[in-house]
Amino acid sequence: MLSRREFLEASLAGAASFHIGGIAFGQDRKAQLAAGAKIRIAIIGCGSWGRTLLTRAGIVGGCEVAALCEPDSSAIATLKKQCAKTWGREVLDAAKVYPDYRVMFDEMGDTLDAVFIATPNHHHALPALLAIRKGVNVYVEKPMAHTMEEVIRIGEEGRKAGVVVRVGNKGHNISHRPTLAKYLKDGVIGDITEVFSFSDRPNTMFRRPHTIPVPKGMDWDLWCGGSPVCEPYGEEDGRVGLHPHDWHSWIDYGNGSIGNMGTHVLDAPYQTMDMWKVTPKKIVVRDVKWGCPGAWNARGTMDFTIPARDGWGEIVLHWNDGVADGVDISSKFMTGWYNRVYKREHTNFPPELVELEKKWGVKKPIPAFGTVFVGTKGMIYEEFHRTLRFFPEGGKIADIPVPNDKTLSVEETKIVAEFLSAVRGKPGAINTGLDFSIPLAKTLMLANMLAFAGKGTYAFDGTKTDNGVANEHAKQAYRKGWEIA
Repeated sequence: MLSRREFLEASLAGAASFHIGGIAFGQDRKAQLAAGAKIRIAIIGCGSWGRTLLTRAGIVGGCEVAALCEPDSSAIATLKKQCAKTWGREVLDAAKVYPDYRVMFDEMGDTLDAVFIATPNHHHALPALLAIRKGVNVYVEKPMAHTMEEVIRIGEEGRKAGVVVRVGNKGHNISHRPTLAKYLKDGVIGDITEVFSFSDRPNTMFRRPHTIPVPKGMDWDLWCGGSPVCEPYGEEDGRVGLHPHDWHSWIDYGNGSIGNMGTHVLDAPYQTMDMWKVTPKKIVVRDVKWGCPGAWNARGTMDFTIPARDGWGEIVLHWNDGVADGVDISSKFMTGWYNRVYKREHTNFPPELVELEKKWGVKKPIPAFGTVFVGTKGMIYEEFHRTLRFFPEGGKIADIPVPNDKTLSVEETKIVAEFLSAVRGKPGAINTGLDFSIPLAKTLMLANMLAFAGKGTYAFDGTKTDNGVANEHAKQAYRKGWEIA
């Protein structure tokens, strides 16, 4: 099969092509995709979520699996086994396998139409940018990147190249979200005075767990990538190890609680109240508690002042995550894989909501996970992927229950379908494209930066804060060979 570059070199003089970012990208391929040619995709990161994305792409259809990229050979084997039902084993076996995405882009980047990136956060920006620079469309899982600098770079280069960039965000297409947006805009709960978003899933560590040998078949140096090489650790007291999940808890690989669950929880107010159209200018850090050296903060309480935008006045968005004093990150207080705290009193639940529950006669306490929109006539609570509840209880509007698992799967597949449709050049909703995802990602990265600055009041101009300590954490140093040029 001819690569795009070979095809262009062989095409007749005057054949339609244009240059984006110094790369020749054939209009002919765009026309082929628009006409229904199979989209050649690569999966970067073949763990549980990579398998999910590959399955959803197979459900949408119209794709060809060109490459699988993963430093853990056992993950490749699991993917081929679990995704065979959707794709067929022979299709998956025909895909080229690469441990290193840098090599993959060097060897076949010009033949790809789209990549799905489902890696730990420290591997989001580099493959996204390598794809963008070759004119390849990008679907990257949340959060968009690992640092503020990376978010800005992806935005700048993605727009300049004119490629499609989407950010995976589970729950963004949940069926009740348009109804929620309408109720808020129609003033069903009166004028909205405050918004509280909070998580009961702390992504931190109070001590370093015991180390283990590198798993068989894993290239650990590749897994660490541009971040420092550390020793892996295994399961301990309910925790599942640095690989495959607790990397969220470490500064060098993840983005803590707000980078993990904040993407989902803050998606609700950003989407329904058009917060993505503006930049928070003032941020008050009210509380920060740190875990062990190298781990993200074990508690964070921050207030973001969201400027007025069309149809909405200025409002304060409160964020609370982490645990109460005396709570350890162990099975005594929380589940293992997701680290979800059993009892609300053990979380950093917003104390203001306790009083509001009394005011509005809340009978069933609000779980420590989700967003509460506070109005002058009542409140609306959206628990992530669960019931949409209205207060006062028993009022004119009935709660909207969580959809069943089959419906949720269809709704979550919609983002993949919209991405692939956009790759074919078909216009669609902004959804989780750059216009929406960059402002949301900047807020997450801003919270990470300000956690290092500690308690205080800060200003943000969309790129940097007015605090030197925070700004030092807007970027990271990369190991040699992993630099972002």
